[in-house]
Amino acid sequence: MRIGSALRPTRAPSPSSSRRLLSALGRLARTVHADVAPRATRRMIRRAAGRVATTTPLSASGFLGASMAGWIATSPSLLPRTWWMWAANYALSTTYGYTSGVVLGRGGRMLVRRLPHPAAREPLSPRRREILRWGGAAALVGITAYSWTRGALRQREISVLVDREPKNLATHAVGTAAGLGIFAGVLMASRAVGATARLYRLLLRAYLPPLAVGIGSALLTSATLAVAIDRLVRGQVLERMIERAEQANRLLSPDLRRPASELVSGSMASNESWESLGAAGRRIVSSAASAEEIARATGATARTPIRVYAGKRSDRTLEQTVAAVVAELDRTRAWEREVLVLFTGTGTGWLQEWALSSVEFLTGGDCATASLQYSVYSSALNYVLDRRTPQRAGRLLFEAVRGRLDAMPQSERPRLFVAGESLGSFAGQAAFGDVTEMLARIDGAVWTGTPGFTPIWRELTEARRPGTPEIAPVVGDGEHVRFITEPADLQRPFHGQGPAFGPWLSPRVAYVQHASDPVVWWQPSLLVKKPDWLRERVGRDVTGAVGWAPWITFWQIAADMPLSAEVDGGHGHSYHEEVVLVWAAVLGLDPSEDRGRVVRAIQQRLGAA
Repeated sequence: MRIGSALRPTRAPSPSSSRRLLSALGRLARTVHADVAPRATRRMIRRAAGRVATTTPLSASGFLGASMAGWIATSPSLLPRTWWMWAANYALSTTYGYTSGVVLGRGGRMLVRRLPHPAAREPLSPRRREILRWGGAAALVGITAYSWTRGALRQREISVLVDREPKNLATHAVGTAAGLGIFAGVLMASRAVGATARLYRLLLRAYLPPLAVGIGSALLTSATLAVAIDRLVRGQVLERMIERAEQANRLLSPDLRRPASELVSGSMASNESWESLGAAGRRIVSSAASAEEIARATGATARTPIRVYAGKRSDRTLEQTVAAVVAELDRTRAWEREVLVLFTGTGTGWLQEWALSSVEFLTGGDCATASLQYSVYSSALNYVLDRRTPQRAGRLLFEAVRGRLDAMPQSERPRLFVAGESLGSFAGQAAFGDVTEMLARIDGAVWTGTPGFTPIWRELTEARRPGTPEIAPVVGDGEHVRFITEPADLQRPFHGQGPAFGPWLSPRVAYVQHASDPVVWWQPSLLVKKPDWLRERVGRDVTGAVGWAPWITFWQIAADMPLSAEVDGGHGHSYHEEVVLVWAAVLGLDPSEDRGRVVRAIQQRLGAA
């Protein structure tokens, strides 16, 4: 599972929940004894509690803001949208627009009241007010229809760019309706919060001075809201997600067979039991290539590759899990192979089979790959709850293996490479303080779909050669580090801009990233700042109509992430055939040799042919 796999929209509090909250507060208010609260206060409390919050008319400025935000929400992002992606975009955008409109409207009214000219306070005649109302309504309907239609057509354009079948208009219509429904639920919930604050003020004002009433009601409302959110988000959403992740990790799939090779973890000869590897680990070790498969694809003799893996267990620490990986390397005599690759997995321990198989086939099986599971949760949950553990895992595994290699005679050491995809790239790079240290301690690296919040990636991107785009920065002269959006970028900067690269010196570090990969380009700074990649408007599979708006673009890119790995290879967060060519270059193999047989062999293994 990838970094965006858990970022799906959650249900807003339902209207019935809001009514139950008001009803409960009303019952609380009615329990106030006549000797405690004055009778007039009790009557006001009952009226406030019994009044349904949704009967209050919508704010005109808020409605206008929500409409404008809805127009922007139909604008394209990086990938085609499903109905729930439309719903998430619409709900979050209109909520932001309504809130902004209410705030600006109140600020504008306060400013108008302070204007000295009497004409500023002159009310409109009923006729003019009616004309403005109907004219504004017609304009809103027309602009909304136009923006929605244009947005739906843009989705077809994006689908073509990423080689997907365009979705029908019903998908967009259902998503829009669902988004508006969620917005209505959020609006009702916010009004319930306002009603709660009013009830607390009514309860307190008979006993406290005005300033204390305001402070007390704010504190009580905040506490009530905090409890409600804790029950909803932590008690309902997060706990269920965690429980499901743990259940999925324990699941023994009948489609997977325990490996027979002694050179693979989970086999009968392994120190790591089949059950302890976790769901992701069992899938990884059961997919190890055989010497026969590699020989058929390459036309040369091959060795059986080594794959070692240690799963997360409740009875051992992360340090002990790392020690288990090293013990597996010892058991399989991995130190005697030509190439050793340390893969850092995503949150669940998942590794991209294209990358694993590429190393095994390109080296003729004379290799060992090693990884571990540091969590059972999705990458999104790890990002929200615990980003330190992935970094610790990447650092501890690398240091343990590097220490063993440094203790060996230099002539007997295997070449050490590191790799990771998505959150695994973020975690794996945590083993190094900067790119200089990385180059000094490894023989090469392939980082795929690196999240934009990764420190070394960010430093390299910001230090790029002037004039090169953010999606494919050129660092120095490309002598050691190269950013690759497609295989052609291995030899020449993005889209042939500038002269061809010179010799790629060892160690070679490749950052593979697609222009349409939301995992790479999603960052918290999108909330308030337009990134360079949107200013530059480049990318072979990204429409030039992608724009930026505060708050809205952040959630549009976030909504792209969950399904970004389901598009065809070469787009989004799907890194398939190009990984073979990148690994061949990083390993220093002959660039003129045709890798088509290897690509087809891996496709056949994965059922993609």
